[in-house]
Amino acid sequence: MSQDFTIERYREILSEAKKRFDFIRFGADASREKVALWRHDIDFSPQRALALARIEAEMGLMSTYFVQLSSRYYSAFEPEIATILRQIVAMGHDVGLHFDAEVCSHRQQPDYQRRLAFEARVLEEVTEAPVSTFSLHNPTTMVGDSLNEKEYVSLVNASSSSMRNEFSYCSDSNGLWRYRSLDDMVSDALIGRLYVLTHPEWWQEIAMPPRHRIQRSIDGRAAYYSRYYDALLAENERPNVGAVE
Repeated sequence: MSQDFTIERYREILSEAKKRFDFIRFGADASREKVALWRHDIDFSPQRALALARIEAEMGLMSTYFVQLSSRYYSAFEPEIATILRQIVAMGHDVGLHFDAEVCSHRQQPDYQRRLAFEARVLEEVTEAPVSTFSLHNPTTMVGDSLNEKEYVSLVNASSSSMRNEFSYCSDSNGLWRYRSLDDMVSDALIGRLYVLTHPEWWQEIAMPPRHRIQRSIDGRAAYYSRYYDALLAENERPNVGAVE
């Protein structure tokens, strides 16, 4: 249901999760009970990621935010986006690499590991923070190697099936709960180790269908850069022919 994905509901879920679980980092000892891995794959909106990161930090919780360097919807190299990512790190959260194998699809024999190492180094430079883990974006685009081992090029693989199998796993992919809802899993006393994957663009101030949430992220980015362009010309006293009054 779309009402599951509001900021207000997110606060409530986090509050319940905090009572039952210790939030841990990828690579930490996950053999004990009552632990949670809390992961965010940033597919569309670093701004929404920042909103979730602030809520978590206010509650004294940490998550790992996975950044996609090849995203079609944002660029980690833009000063505004890079600032957001560094703000997330400054709150005590980790950053990981959200790796899209499509960047290697033009090769007959893709060298995924070489590209993984390269993107991890770049992300460390952008965020000024260590990157020790990665997750896969749209793994169905991969050719040959499925990258399903626990670790590659010294990076923990957050998408490996073995890691997911060690936990009770929950995902909000496509703006819908896969498997069980996060509400149910957080409140289930039989669950001792929880692995949560969210995508920040789904979590908005008001309830709306998933496609509308995506459009809001796209339109918000377009509106911001329209204002940026107009302000740049005005600041430098340049003509802005055709500007909307």
